[in-house]
Amino acid sequence: MRKLGAVAVLEVIDALWFALQPYFPWMIGLLVIVTIARFPPLGRGSWSSKRDPWRGYRFAARREVFERAGGRCEAAFFVIWGRCREDAVEADHVYPWSKGGATIVSNAQALCRTHNRSKGAITPPWWYVLGLERRRRTYVQTESTRCVRWEMSVEDRALRHDRV
Repeated sequence: MRKLGAVAVLEVIDALWFALQPYFPWMIGLLVIVTIARFPPLGRGSWSSKRDPWRGYRFAARREVFERAGGRCEAAFFVIWGRCREDAVEADHVYPWSKGGATIVSNAQALCRTHNRSKGAITPPWWYVLGLERRRRTYVQTESTRCVRWEMSVEDRALRHDRV
């Protein structure tokens, strides 16, 4: 009796294999696309669990983030195209603080309340960061302030020590 059950299971597996075999190239391709779309940009993602002791953007840093954005939300209007038309009310980490992103101006984006709540603590995929940098080309003049960085540079550390 037990042998018959095992044979029946093997027959079902064989039938599924035969039925799904034509779809395997599509499924593998879809898996590769989803994996690439979810991956953070190479060399820019936060791989560290060590957190920056400063959590929020305050004072001059917050003012600089809003000035760079011209007071408007920096999120995309539709997926990665366009720019949200709402006023920016919150300074948010591009790479989340909870995942090791530093609280520095180059890791900040000005967002409306809706976009900040929908983003949460998600580590952005590569296409999100490239879209943000592409949108910034239309309203930010210098390359250094357009680029998104998640870790502190030597200059950022020096500024921190001067303020403390």
